[in-house]
Order: sequence, then C-alpha cells, then structure tokens
Amino acid sequence: MDVDGAPKVFDEDEDAARREERERLKTEKRKVRQGYRKLITDTDVFGTHEATLDAKLLVMSADLGVQKSKQLRMGQGGFDENEYIAKLINKMGGYEIDNDQQAMDWTKVGKIAMRWSRKVPTMDFMLGPVAVEHKTRTISQRTRVVRDPKAMRKPQELREEDIARQENETTKNVLQINTIMEGLERKVNLFKLVINPESFGQTVENIFYLSFLVRDGKASITEVDMADPSLGEDEAWVPAEGANIQPMVELTEVPDAEDYQGGLLKKQMVLEIDMATWRHLIEVYDIRETMIPTRVSREMQEKGKWYG
Repeated sequence: MDVDGAPKVFDEDEDAARREERERLKTEKRKVRQGYRKLITDTDVFGTHEATLDAKLLVMSADLGVQKSKQLRMGQGGFDENEYIAKLINKMGGYEIDNDQQAMDWTKVGKIAMRWSRKVPTMDFMLGPVAVEHKTRTISQRTRVVRDPKAMRKPQELREEDIARQENETTKNVLQINTIMEGLERKVNLFKLVINPESFGQTVENIFYLSFLVRDGKASITEVDMADPSLGEDEAWVPAEGANIQPMVELTEVPDAEDYQGGLLKKQMVLEIDMATWRHLIEVYDIRETMIPTRVSREMQEKGKWYG
C-alpha cells in the first residue's frame, strides 16, 4: 500500500527497467575501475627524476581540485541564503511591513520536517557549571636580594710562601718513610707499611709519599711467595697455583745510566683504594698499629697562615 492507503500495483515493466538500470550502473563502474587501473599502470615510473615530476603533477592536480570545489555552484543560480530565509518565513506565514510584524507559525515547518524525520524527541542536558568564576592572575613582584658587604667574607689568598711550606712538608714526610725503611732489616709488606688503621686519609697520604721513593728508584715493590721468598728474585718466575703472593717493598740503590742501558726499565702503576678495601686489608693482615706515625695536623694557628 502507498502513503494514501491505496493498494500498490506491481508493474513488471518498471521492475525490469530498474534491474536494467542497476546492471548499467555496474557496467559503468567496472569500466571506470578498469580505466583507473590502466592509468596507474601507464603512469608508473622507475627513475627518481620521473618520480619527482609525477609527485609534482599530483600536487598540482590536488590544488586544482580544491580550487574547483570552492567554486562549485549548486544548480544554475547557486545557493542564496537570503532567498532561502525569505521563502522559509513566507512558508511559515510571517512577514514584516513597516515594522508591523506577524508571528511565524513554527508548526508548519515542524510538520514538513516530520516527513523526513520520525525520531522521538529526546531530552538534552547542559554540561558544565552554570556560572564560571573568572580567575584573576596574581602578579607577585620579586624583590632583589641585596647583600651586606660587611657580612661577606673574602676568600683567603694562597701566597707563594704557603706553597713552599706545603712542599717542605711533603719532602719531610718522604724522608720520614725513607728513615723508617732504613731501620728495617728485611722486606716489609706494602700494606703493613702504608696502612694507618686509625686514619683512612693518612693511609692515602702514605701511599702518595711512598710513590716518590719508588719514582726516584730508592724503593722497589715486588711480588714474593711467602712460602719461599727466594723465588721472587727471578724476574722470569711464575707463581705456582695456590701460592701466598704478597707485595713487598724494600729500599734499593739508586740506579745510574749504566743500569738503564743494561736493560733496567721503569715501571709505573696506579694503586686504587677506598674505605671498604682499607677496612678489609686491616682485617686480612691484622694491622693494629701503624708503622708510619700518625701525623698531627695543625690548622691555622696564626691568622692568614696555612700549615700542613
């Protein structure tokens, strides 16, 4: 049945015409697809220069399409907003002549719209607060900090005589270690010599002072097997597995030019030690007393003077 309630008569010719139209549209779409595939195959490029020109043509074609779409007009005369609003007001029965207005009948527009939309009207909700409090930005002015020159302390200057004093302290401590080693009748364990169980800082200083004696050739450090100390005398000696190897230090005669010409080589090493290793060495070698006496530091007994 149609909209007016009359029975709808089935027309075979009309149905056949619709099927024919659908087949025609399918054929046209198939031809268009084939044309696109052929165009893609014909425009395929293999060189970089041709690919650049192809991309440039594609960009120009896209820009031209955008311009054409902006100039697209609906129908012959185009879409006029003022004419549309005037016809809508006329349809609703409203007009304005010499400020004499007649109310528009919105029911007429509603009935026309209901032909195209039969949805049940729903309830809308307003999201967000009804009133929004405007936040004002507070600008805080920073005050410049002005320091009192009287309260500022001038850094202490290090003068040339202070540096000379420090050098004299280094020389004195190096000579002290040399004197201690002269009083020993045999080699001494390196760690038992330099480690001060009371001070980690002075342990590091002792290693530093001993390095001057090694540098000048007045002392040597060798690896010795404590099970047979004589094995360490041979430079080609290879420690056996499980040997008790310890670093031993002793005073030596200062080598001359002939010794170096005979094949004597200077060797240098870096000894790294931290507090954990320092504590571990104290326990391993059972070091309870220091062979190098603990030095008493003196700090600024006189104003402007530095002492080591």
